[in-house]
Amino acid sequence: MIMKTLVSAALVVSCLGWTAANSAPIQKADDAPAKAEIGKAAPQFTLMDTNGKAVSLSDFKGKTVVLEWFCPSCPFSGRSSGRSIHSTGRVKALLKNMKEVDPDAVYLLIDSSTKKMRVSPEELSKMDAEAAKKLGITTPILIDGDTSVAKAYGAKTTPHMFVIDGNGILRYHGAFDGRSEDSPNYTLDAVKSIKAGGDVSPTYVRQWGCGVKTS
Repeated sequence: MIMKTLVSAALVVSCLGWTAANSAPIQKADDAPAKAEIGKAAPQFTLMDTNGKAVSLSDFKGKTVVLEWFCPSCPFSGRSSGRSIHSTGRVKALLKNMKEVDPDAVYLLIDSSTKKMRVSPEELSKMDAEAAKKLGITTPILIDGDTSVAKAYGAKTTPHMFVIDGNGILRYHGAFDGRSEDSPNYTLDAVKSIKAGGDVSPTYVRQWGCGVKTS
């Protein structure tokens, strides 16, 4: 009977995704999260950031939320290169302009690279923390350990952007910009339109970058 109880307890801990390091869940998502679709409610999620803090989409109710899919080894994303939106300063420029348009807007990075990089969520979190320090990233990086959030949103590349309005409705997804500093920033344009109370156009621009692996 004692052995049966211990086995049952172990299974519960395993299913919750607990770790010996912090005894907190790496990730919490709906059992069957809705699929992201323009004009509909964005899938809810709760993920741990690189500081071990749980962050939920619902924490930002009433605010515009921008999600950026991120990878520390991608030259378009978290790796220092002439093509990276972080090392070239394009994300910092977006954040500055975005805060001028809407001071309450929120910017979050999500990393779903565990399967692609063949690392554990804990290892990925350390890699992201190192990348953040190197590139001067100050926004939260959330670890999508089992890639369920990437699946729910249909994230294809790093970067792949998603802009959600204060009512939780997905208004834009796709490319960060036109691949250069002087090209249109579709993410900023979406935030501007939402703040002005207008329609977002375009609602989708084909994303570019490194592929996101979810299986």
